[in-house]
Amino acid sequence: MARGRRRALSAALAAALLLGGFTAPGAQAYSSPDQVPNPFQEYTAQDYADALWNLETTTYIRSLDRETEGDCEVYTYTVEHPLETESTRTYVHISDEDGWWCSGSDGDDLREEFDEKDEEDSSFYHGRPYENVNQRVPYYGTWADVNGNGVNSRTEIHARDLGNSSFTVSGTYYDHYSGQRVNIGDTETHGEHMIPVGHTWPEMQHRPREDRVAYYNDPMNLTTTIGWINREKGGHTPTEWMPSNEEAHCAYGMTWIHIANKHEVSLFSRDIDYLRDLLMDCLDEAIGSGGSLDGQRSSDLDWQDLPPAGADEISEESGGGPREHYSPQDYADAIWNLENHVRIRSVEREEEGDCDVQTFSVTPPRGGITTTYARVISPDNDYCSGDDGDELREELDEQAEEDYFHHGSPLAGKRRDFFGYWQMGEELNTRHEVLARDLREVEWNSTESGVRGGSFHDPYTGDSEPYSGAGTVIDHILPVEHAWIEFEHRSEEDREAFYNDPTNLLATTEESAEDKGADAPRNWMPEHTDFHCRYAMAWTHTAVKHEISLFISDIRQLRQTLYTCLSEESEGADTLSDTRRSELDWASLPPG
Repeated sequence: MARGRRRALSAALAAALLLGGFTAPGAQAYSSPDQVPNPFQEYTAQDYADALWNLETTTYIRSLDRETEGDCEVYTYTVEHPLETESTRTYVHISDEDGWWCSGSDGDDLREEFDEKDEEDSSFYHGRPYENVNQRVPYYGTWADVNGNGVNSRTEIHARDLGNSSFTVSGTYYDHYSGQRVNIGDTETHGEHMIPVGHTWPEMQHRPREDRVAYYNDPMNLTTTIGWINREKGGHTPTEWMPSNEEAHCAYGMTWIHIANKHEVSLFSRDIDYLRDLLMDCLDEAIGSGGSLDGQRSSDLDWQDLPPAGADEISEESGGGPREHYSPQDYADAIWNLENHVRIRSVEREEEGDCDVQTFSVTPPRGGITTTYARVISPDNDYCSGDDGDELREELDEQAEEDYFHHGSPLAGKRRDFFGYWQMGEELNTRHEVLARDLREVEWNSTESGVRGGSFHDPYTGDSEPYSGAGTVIDHILPVEHAWIEFEHRSEEDREAFYNDPTNLLATTEESAEDKGADAPRNWMPEHTDFHCRYAMAWTHTAVKHEISLFISDIRQLRQTLYTCLSEESEGADTLSDTRRSELDWASLPPG
């Protein structure tokens, strides 16, 4: 199965379609090896959907910064909640350049400084470097009998993987990492933690011992493997190491998400991105093999949270533009389309003489042909004149004769030429239609062909504002400048449809519009936080409806915002509302 490309099933499927309840597995004394939970089991489509939901909504995000301070290295781990509902935690330790205890005056001074901060700040933790067995046994203990059957967990998982009828360690086992059968008596054999102990150390060293013991002996994180494979894997994360046996990838990815979620261990954002792509593939494969999101879940998976069930029907409900309230179903639809239909944009810029060549690459989210948009610009992002500009444009014109390559130019000064003016409707042009929609106590001119007074709630600031003619502007939420890269090469009809789309337009003050400018969500979100959900919805909907690519950093910002909105809107509900806004024109809806 191809990895690293998006497939037709996404994390939003979990939000849109889940059914049924969930019972967490209780502690029990295993009387035979076949009762020991096995991470390499056959998971259902529902399991993959649950995992994707929890990856986005409850799995903590880790980042690492390393700085040299004298003879020591300071490692700073920052841990954030994915929906930003909790305060950020910081974990710090000091080591030498080889990762061991840093002695000497530099180490002593730094430890004293961090100890003081640890006492003063409840979200700051000063710890020790991980020195393998020197910390493993004192902090995590040895293999324990955690369920009271008189057998330690290492023996349990070996007997489980050997397929024995009793807790004996002899015979052959299937090594999921390599895909080969192994006689346990012929090779060095390890009980392997799929999320390694070293990865959990920054957080676990500050937790109660019972938490560390529970993680260390959790059979859903343990597998039997060959010693040299365990050493090769070491403390690597999924972006650094995956089993050579590709058939094990889905279960391996599921385990990383499940154990991180269950034991509240943070993951690096690069691994979250990788695991998201991986499990989308796994979910797609499960659906393609006849699976469905029918509420059938593995009883061995213990998630922090489950998404609400999905709606069975679509009902019509007229709305009032991007200011109006959206239902949980709308947010689920938006996430689905963000993952499956929004094309991904990247950009490079190279200096060529007195000019710069700016090259945008646009790729479909599930893989496919990349389209290139190139233009020659000045260092100030305007038209670049002179011999250098002429020669570069001639060169790009020749390349533009090829398929999927477009030579364009900066938008400056050509907005009206390409996008035109506000279109005329039955009675009003687009500007006045939006004003009539957004203003309260509207005052009309003498011919009732335009708005001349009223007041409005500025969604960007949350303030009430009077209508002030030219001081009240109609803002494109997804800016014209962002859309220009692709729309320069589209028809006049397409450009006018985008420019006059009321679902991407709202009334705001000139000051608010200038503050936003042409910024994308990664750089600018409204000051008025109550509008964030609807702002993210408008960006996503417009990008999907008008086939406008977004930078991956903006997709991440929108994904996080929409998941937060979905979680808040569906809190306490067993099902999603069966209402969808009728004016939302999505490329597709999650399968029902």
